[in-house]
Amino acid sequence: MGSSLIGIGLARLAFDPLQAALVESGWFTDGAAAYLADANLIGYVLGALVAKWLAQRIPTIMLLRIMMIAVSLSFLLCFSESMPFFWFFFWRLISGIAGGVIMVLASPTVLAYVAPERRGVIGQMSLYGLAIGVLVAGTLVPLLLTQGPTTVWLGVGFICLAITALTWRLWPPSPKAPDVKPAKTKAPRSAYRLWLEYGLVAVGVVTHMVFLVPYLEQNLQMSSGVASQFFLVYAAGALTGPFLFAYLANRLGIHRTQRIAMPILLAANAAMFLLSFSYFGVGLSCFLAGLCLPGIISIFLGLSQELAQGDPLKHRAIWGTATVVFAVTQAGVGYVTAFMLTNFGVAYKELFAAATVSVVLAIVIDLLPRKQHRKDLEPVREDA
Repeated sequence: MGSSLIGIGLARLAFDPLQAALVESGWFTDGAAAYLADANLIGYVLGALVAKWLAQRIPTIMLLRIMMIAVSLSFLLCFSESMPFFWFFFWRLISGIAGGVIMVLASPTVLAYVAPERRGVIGQMSLYGLAIGVLVAGTLVPLLLTQGPTTVWLGVGFICLAITALTWRLWPPSPKAPDVKPAKTKAPRSAYRLWLEYGLVAVGVVTHMVFLVPYLEQNLQMSSGVASQFFLVYAAGALTGPFLFAYLANRLGIHRTQRIAMPILLAANAAMFLLSFSYFGVGLSCFLAGLCLPGIISIFLGLSQELAQGDPLKHRAIWGTATVVFAVTQAGVGYVTAFMLTNFGVAYKELFAAATVSVVLAIVIDLLPRKQHRKDLEPVREDA
């Protein structure tokens, strides 16, 4: 949980309210600040791609610790407005790389030590750091912003260092490297459907995760104080989501829970697109999106576990590819948004409309027959 708090919860989500403040304080233009947000998303893609390669050369636990330190430095070394844009872009990129590596490796590493019957709950809670990150971004970051962006860079950086130190000895031991190089793991055919759905869902998640505060302040003309309050509503949803979806997964199963979660994400984006003229619509959208931030990610983590059939290497491969797909989609959305802001001055409302359509497509695909999925799980059923 500490790694997800640092790698995603703080590295990405704490930048959401900071992004708008950087524009207001004159550090960067709106377009430049959006490119800094996108740098984290691009880094996330790179981190997800190289995670497996790095894990083969560096003990997994030590690698995760290094990534947590990298995120800390990405904040601490950006405290001065006098630094060039490239410096900020580089360190936002580094924070994204670290987040991608953490997302690919942390949960599978921990879940390998957990009994199968407890993996659903532990999988939900391993991503709870994202929810705590939203809470920090909605409470502590606005408080630090009263003293200016420099205070935020340093404050969040020291928080990351403190969490890294506190969790240093709490990791399980690194898995022993095999004497023989393991055979290349082949993903089941139904994993392609999972990856497609996850990529479409990513568009619906990135809207609030990265662009919520800039949209509220710049498009809806809300004050920073009001925007912070709506971010707290988002945080409330994020804190509730893991418990809600863990309960539903235990009672209804992972697939039925997925079919509840995706319409909630659809409603979150549609409400922001259609009901943004009212505080009720904005608040509803923020809360529903918060429910899905860690919740829907952990659902797909559970689906990848199911397809892996208890094989840790297979799970790492399936989940690693899913993370890459998610990251590429988010980075693409972020780049298009930054491009439209820089060249046309519009993007956010169109982004919520596109996200609505994307989640609808994910729901339609999920409703198609699952013959291949059942076939891929037949060996497990025969053993049972």
